[in-house]
Amino acid sequence: MRAPALALTLAVFVHGTACSQPADQLTADTLQGDWFLTLDLGATNHTGVLQFEASGDGVVAFVDGGPAPLVIDGASLELELELDTRDGGGRLLSYQLSGTLADGRLSGALQPPLDAPLATWHAERIGPRPEAPPDPVDFSGIWSRTSSGTAKVHLDYTPEAQAVVDSYHYLDDPALRCVSPGIVRVSGWPYPLEILQNDEQLTILYESFHEVRRIFLDGRDFPTDQPHRAMGYSIGRWDGSTLVVETRQITEAFVDLNGQPLSEDARVVERMSLSADGQSMRSEMTIHDPANYRRPLTRHRQWRKTPETVILEYDCDPYPFFRGLELEGTLQEYWDRMRQRR
Repeated sequence: MRAPALALTLAVFVHGTACSQPADQLTADTLQGDWFLTLDLGATNHTGVLQFEASGDGVVAFVDGGPAPLVIDGASLELELELDTRDGGGRLLSYQLSGTLADGRLSGALQPPLDAPLATWHAERIGPRPEAPPDPVDFSGIWSRTSSGTAKVHLDYTPEAQAVVDSYHYLDDPALRCVSPGIVRVSGWPYPLEILQNDEQLTILYESFHEVRRIFLDGRDFPTDQPHRAMGYSIGRWDGSTLVVETRQITEAFVDLNGQPLSEDARVVERMSLSADGQSMRSEMTIHDPANYRRPLTRHRQWRKTPETVILEYDCDPYPFFRGLELEGTLQEYWDRMRQRR
């Protein structure tokens, strides 16, 4: 099993603005809609979807489907936005963004901790996406993850989902006992993947959990006699050079290690695209799960092509997990929780 990458603390506090143009008015009319958010952190960046909606006499904000506290200063024409996330070790962190709107673009400055050099953030409005004639590209190769997006923690839960989140315990995480955590989490893990592609099918081989995902490109419909599975059943079509993939029939799972539930009726729509030089790949996953969330969630993934990388054995043995529970005296608690989840 490949050793996990070291987790970095990304507690970022933002101040000032990177705009050089006069600031525009920050109103429901100028902000309302969807924006593509980018946090520029030097060697890498994290992306997400920033949404503004009118609410009474003001404006409310959401990032990747989760509420984000927003303050607008009418005097200085600045906005302040708070974004919560977690690092790889599960620690709750916070980005606090401030900036202005100029020439239809939001931007500001990020000041990382530990006296790191200043970074920037910006957001650009997402326009209509007219369908384009199919123009397939080749995703084949070995890819290494460079970003798993903003990974927003607190989302717009239904009461049923909130109850699951409130009662979540680390024992509920299937990955601890070497069971695949499903399509959303596996796609964001820091292990490489390999893509094999032909005209009829795109196959993704994940190092994580030895998972295999088949995306059918032959025009078929979703079957009615197939069981649900961790990676679901995926059908793709070309929108220009973007591969649009819809996945259904997903086993109940979690969106992340924070206990955010994913129901068996969830539907995931993914847009996969390549950079102009073919060396970077991006995926935008939109998760439709009205049983658990009042609005769709988004998750962004980015990879770079690394042909020199070798897909290693994912050597996962559940024995240490169960033996550890036995030594701690918590094995019975685990069995009781599993019975409650049936």
